[in-house]
Amino acid sequence: MKTHDYTWKMGLEYSSRTRLRTNKPLVENMVLIDLYDGRRYLVQAIHPAKPGDKEADFLPDTVVHTWPVGSPLSEDELIKLHKRAGYTPAEFGGPHLDVVFEVAA
Repeated sequence: MKTHDYTWKMGLEYSSRTRLRTNKPLVENMVLIDLYDGRRYLVQAIHPAKPGDKEADFLPDTVVHTWPVGSPLSEDELIKLHKRAGYTPAEFGGPHLDVVFEVAA
């Protein structure tokens, strides 16, 4: 399966050390949902990394800049999404490890 790698900047972050890998390319105005905590992120911009965007050289050279949007999913919505996505949080997991694309109902 082809994957797409990004350095993920969230909110007012100047520099990032977070990698995001997706199974389809991201586009502006797309909404991502964090499977761990149900928080939503709006894709604001996608651009080549500039000096200072990445905290390490091994991070991808494409940056996706997101902004928190809306309220997190309710516990019931998150449980339903976990079942639909076949997701079980990792024992030592946390936010920003696994995301899904929000789709219109």
